[in-house]
Amino acid sequence: MSRRGRPAFTLIEPPPRDRGRPARSSAVGGRDARGPRGAFTLIELLVVIAIIAVLMGLMLPAVQKVREAANRSRCQNNLKQWALAAHDYHTTKGRLPTAVEQGGPRHTTLFVELLPHVEQGPLYQDWDFTTPSTNYLGPNFRAGNVLPLSVCPSQTINPNPGVTAIGLAAITTYGGNGGSKAFPPEEAKADGMFHTTGPLSKPKPNQAGVPFTAVKDGQSNTILFGERVVGDEALDSYLDAPLIPKPDPMPQGVAPYSVWAPRPGPHAAGGLLSGQVHIGYGHPTRWVPPQPLGPGLPAPPPEPVPWPPLAQLWWARLGAHGSKHPGGTNVAMADGSVRFLRDSLSQPVLQAMSTRNGGEVVPGD
Repeated sequence: MSRRGRPAFTLIEPPPRDRGRPARSSAVGGRDARGPRGAFTLIELLVVIAIIAVLMGLMLPAVQKVREAANRSRCQNNLKQWALAAHDYHTTKGRLPTAVEQGGPRHTTLFVELLPHVEQGPLYQDWDFTTPSTNYLGPNFRAGNVLPLSVCPSQTINPNPGVTAIGLAAITTYGGNGGSKAFPPEEAKADGMFHTTGPLSKPKPNQAGVPFTAVKDGQSNTILFGERVVGDEALDSYLDAPLIPKPDPMPQGVAPYSVWAPRPGPHAAGGLLSGQVHIGYGHPTRWVPPQPLGPGLPAPPPEPVPWPPLAQLWWARLGAHGSKHPGGTNVAMADGSVRFLRDSLSQPVLQAMSTRNGGEVVPGD
């Protein structure tokens, strides 16, 4: 206290503009410890990455499921359009088109005949029915056109057009129903919706296209078109095997039978589907050539493979229904409807659905 009773010091208040401001800390370089942070730590960054990875893992199956649902719907629409095209053709001609016209002056095949009914009129008008070899020649060869409705979006065909024994030709994943056995023609039952026609048709000459009035089993119970899986590497491996007796004609690989416009010849009807085997059938074994007995030693000669039993498996595989859709395959029925047949469908039921007048009772879904 001073002599006059006043305090020895005076409290000085901060200027008004400084009131309410937090006191600065010099703990970290004089910066405010409660201010904004500079960056994430490594651990925090790893946690964020892990969370994003988990979320992507959870979303990917859902995205794939949505994509497959869209592909399956597009595939069903493709088959629907082919079925409607066949009905339009039937309305005009009074019968369904041929699988392959054999021996007549006008060579044609199933999908070629349906071109005008799937908005491919110009290609049909340009088609050479008299000298069919010209359809496979030249820079813009007609048989190389990949039709918009010819390939299921769930199945990748690369390349397309593909290499066949006749050169390049566009491939389709769809085929007409050839019945309980469709190929080779001389062994075919001709009890489905499509078969060879014309003077040299088989198994009988002068066969004609099927009218819907011949479908006694009911159009809603009879397959008109179906899907196939193009290619079978296991079966194709036997092309390098020593087959006895030597087949005449020699078989092709599985994929070349899937062209939408097959060239005249013994393989032309190989694109038909049948009910011989279950849905999704693939050849179960692969031919492997013998290996050398040791370093610098030659391989022993391969053992001959009997052709007759293998041939039956070969023909059955060509006609196998199948797809890349999980769980089954799409088919168009003779009444124009489209159904999804599950892999679990028994082969006898599939065969019953492949005949037009077999008298079988087809169970419901």
